[in-house]
Amino acid sequence: MNKFFKKYIGVILAWIVVAIAAIFVLPNSFNLVASHGQTKLPKSAQSQVANTLKNNWGPKLSHTRQVLVVFSNGKAKLNDIQKNQINTTLTELTNKKDQYDIKSIIKPSVDSAAAVSQPSNAQSTAAPQNSSQSTAASTSSASSAALTGSDPTVSTELNSKDGTTMLAQLNVGKRDSVRQMDAKLKNAVRTAGVTTYITSPESIISDTQHVTQANLWKTAVVAVVVILLALILLFRSLVVPIVSLLSSGIAYVISLAIVLNLVSHYDFPFSDFTETLMLILILGLGTDFSILLVNEFKRQLQAGKDQLAATLAARKKVGKTILVAGLTLTVLFSLLGFANYSLYESLTGVSIGILVLLLVTISFTPFFLFLMGETLFWPSANLEARNYSRSWGFLATKSATHPLIALIIVIVVATPFVLLNQHHFNHNDAAEITRNSAAKTGYRIVNQHYANGMNAPVSIYIKTDHGLRNQTDLQQLETVTRQLSAQKGIHSVNSATEPHGEPLKQLYVNQQLDTLTGDNDAVSSGMANTSKKLKGTSIPTSSLDSMTGDAQSITSMVSTIQNEFNRSGVFATPAQVVDELQQKLQSQHRRRLTSVQRLVVTEALSRALNDQQQQTQMNSALSSIGMKTDSINSTANAFKSELQNVQNQVRGYASNLDSLNSSLTNSNNFLKALAKSSVGDTIYVPDNVINADYFKTLISDYLSDNEKTTRIDVVLNATPGSRKSMELVSDLENQVNYDLRGTQLKGATVAVGGYSSAVVDNQAAIHRSSKRISILLGVVSTVILMVIAGSILQPVYMMGLLSMIYLMSLGFTRWFSAQFLGQKWLTVNTPFLTFIILLALGVDYSIYLLMKYKQTPGKGHSPERMVNAAILIGTIIIFAIAIVGLTVATLLSSGVLTLIQMAIAVIFGLIVFGITVPAILPGLMRLTYEGFNFKQLKFKHRQTSKTEDED
Repeated sequence: MNKFFKKYIGVILAWIVVAIAAIFVLPNSFNLVASHGQTKLPKSAQSQVANTLKNNWGPKLSHTRQVLVVFSNGKAKLNDIQKNQINTTLTELTNKKDQYDIKSIIKPSVDSAAAVSQPSNAQSTAAPQNSSQSTAASTSSASSAALTGSDPTVSTELNSKDGTTMLAQLNVGKRDSVRQMDAKLKNAVRTAGVTTYITSPESIISDTQHVTQANLWKTAVVAVVVILLALILLFRSLVVPIVSLLSSGIAYVISLAIVLNLVSHYDFPFSDFTETLMLILILGLGTDFSILLVNEFKRQLQAGKDQLAATLAARKKVGKTILVAGLTLTVLFSLLGFANYSLYESLTGVSIGILVLLLVTISFTPFFLFLMGETLFWPSANLEARNYSRSWGFLATKSATHPLIALIIVIVVATPFVLLNQHHFNHNDAAEITRNSAAKTGYRIVNQHYANGMNAPVSIYIKTDHGLRNQTDLQQLETVTRQLSAQKGIHSVNSATEPHGEPLKQLYVNQQLDTLTGDNDAVSSGMANTSKKLKGTSIPTSSLDSMTGDAQSITSMVSTIQNEFNRSGVFATPAQVVDELQQKLQSQHRRRLTSVQRLVVTEALSRALNDQQQQTQMNSALSSIGMKTDSINSTANAFKSELQNVQNQVRGYASNLDSLNSSLTNSNNFLKALAKSSVGDTIYVPDNVINADYFKTLISDYLSDNEKTTRIDVVLNATPGSRKSMELVSDLENQVNYDLRGTQLKGATVAVGGYSSAVVDNQAAIHRSSKRISILLGVVSTVILMVIAGSILQPVYMMGLLSMIYLMSLGFTRWFSAQFLGQKWLTVNTPFLTFIILLALGVDYSIYLLMKYKQTPGKGHSPERMVNAAILIGTIIIFAIAIVGLTVATLLSSGVLTLIQMAIAVIFGLIVFGITVPAILPGLMRLTYEGFNFKQLKFKHRQTSKTEDED
């Protein structure tokens, strides 16, 4: 006795010390869930490729979360005062972007704030237009001016149609955790007169994780109370429950510390479900193991053995069952490490908990059995051990007697539940929280006033090896945008060519042609008026005729004066006159002038010569006047002729102008027809617009910093995570690749990102992993049970029953959720969590039954032995089912839909297990080993030997 005590007292103290130390080294599980609890997908998944492109985008988008700020006025429309207050809040938030790690903001359209929301550099960066440019260039300039007024940070899409709600869309960095980010932003966006919410997919997931963690300890307390009451009822003892819970508690604290430290230091797989499953299984299995030990210990005491002998006998007889069951479950949960899906891999931590529980159970609990003896069952003094089960005995006996009837009943009852199963599951994380949180309330308000997909837009990334800001690529992106917009189920599409979900009409050919043809119509009208006036053009020449007459009169008068002057004028010199006079006197009168006479005449003539010079000057002047008047007359006549020619030419120009106007009208009619055709419904961005700073700013949210990657945001009509949204998202990548065929973007990398894309990839990963890991776990479990039972068919029957129970549980849970929880579908994680718990518990209880079957007297595989085994182990399994079921039932108050549905499925599955196993297994054994004569409708009873009967 002392030897046993000395051997185990050190072990007990060591467990206690380790448990106390584990409490002090426990990391903060809330922080670990936030940092390590996210579902991880392979890098090759579409959403992860898109996420890589996003993180290489640039400061505005890289490593950010998309967050919606909801401003709600309930059912009443927002008034101007409230709108101004919202605008003021968002302006202050914009000014403090660095403080809140905000990379970009898109605000709702607020009319009163329109003036201050224009880009400050819009006018300064516009390309100047020269007055000599063509009409087309003027049209381009007009389009540019219209685009200049567009503000990329304001979107009318963020205003609800009923006017009651406004949204602001933020891209927030990951400097803070999601909960810290939400708390800071919530304080920052508080606005008087309206209710504000912060919502995002990450916020909802964070709230779900927080609720799960917050309810963990409440679940633990309720589970402890339930187990206490159940064990008190079973053993009529106040001590046994304490010993059992002490063992389970030490195992849970130590295993939790090990797992959390592995997560903290070695990035061990972890999720928000890891701790919950560890708690449920450790408490449930720990209680089961304790029931087995204590019940056998009680039976040994009743047989008259002392404390030490009873303890050793109980540990030897039941310890093997506990060891086999514990190691089997440890192996099964360890195999989850091969799941290749982070959520399933995170459950490998449960294997550590089961292993620790196994070690604690086989060392810690026996010590108290030995130490306390009969006192363990205080205050009850009755040591009678109930080693039989009337209910299981009844079902097993009837099954062995009427196997076909039992089999048919089970099949008939199971079929409706199995048929209730559906292949679709709810992937929407917003449905996880059954209670209202701030993020979920904001989510619900957005769904009520906007398209359902507004909460989580789908982002399509297109990466090329060249810059995309050019006419050809922008035109192709517009084609892709319009193809997506035309697809059924898509509410709106935002892209570089449609930044706010609506086309930039100024950049469309038809819009530009409408502007051009409108200008041409004005020109044509002006030309027609000009032609009409030219045809009536008349240049008067009457004044020139009068001028010619006057000039001729002046010429005639001057000629008369000049003739008169010439007749009275002297044109010889004095000496010539004297010589001529001397000659005339000599020839006529034979006389000569004397020298005195010559001198007097010469002097007189000299004086007269001065008068002659003056007359000559006058004569010259008169001649000049006559010449000029003649010139005037000639010029006037020539000018008159030229004016007449000009008049004829002007009238000829009118005909030419009519011809030109006719050509312009025909051209304009062609352009109008072209504008109405499909050609006009294409985008054309002039070079001066493409290279303008305001255009770069306008499309900057949809082109990466190096302009080699573009993003197209798609808002679906379907709820994120719904079956319809997943179908739409699955087709988006193929559609975009199809639209890019035959273009210079045909070799581009196309990846679909966002929450809905991650849901699609998550579903694919779940399908692959669950199928592979379920087969692996099923095969391993079957092989282990074959080794334990020494039989092939019995484990196959057991695994078949477990499969049927699993399907029935899912069908029942789906029906229950639709009827009482308002949820039509099971959540995506409910099936596998249900599967792994039912498998673990089912294998555990099957091991109890098969081990008891092997210990039951008799040889061969007879149904009678199975009936006896069922009677002997039935009570233990029924109490184990009751305790685990009640423990799992504590999850119903968790507020997390997955845990609630899992609890319903597990409870139902355990109840069905407790009924179907004894009701069908003995019958299957009789059909297998003894056969059935269908002609005589009776069993071919196998003859048992006398030795076997004696055994």
